[in-house]
Amino acid sequence: REHDDERHICPLQLEVIRRGIELWTNPGDVVLSPFAGIGSEGHVSLQMGRRFIGVELKNSYYQQAARNLHAALRTTADLFAEV
Repeated sequence: REHDDERHICPLQLEVIRRGIELWTNPGDVVLSPFAGIGSEGHVSLQMGRRFIGVELKNSYYQQAARNLHAALRTTADLFAEV
């Protein structure tokens, strides 16, 4: 968060995202987040074998989303390397 941001009143929990992706997508599908924020939906999507497109206007959130998505790709690549 930036110093002048208000605290989010209802942060989205990763397990809720995971459940939605499991219910409404298949591996390899594209998940779209038009309000990507820090990339939570993208992070979980990549971990679950989906592709992700996110849109975020706020630069600081975009930068954090890019770091989070990069971390998810590293984790996913490590998991598949063992197979």
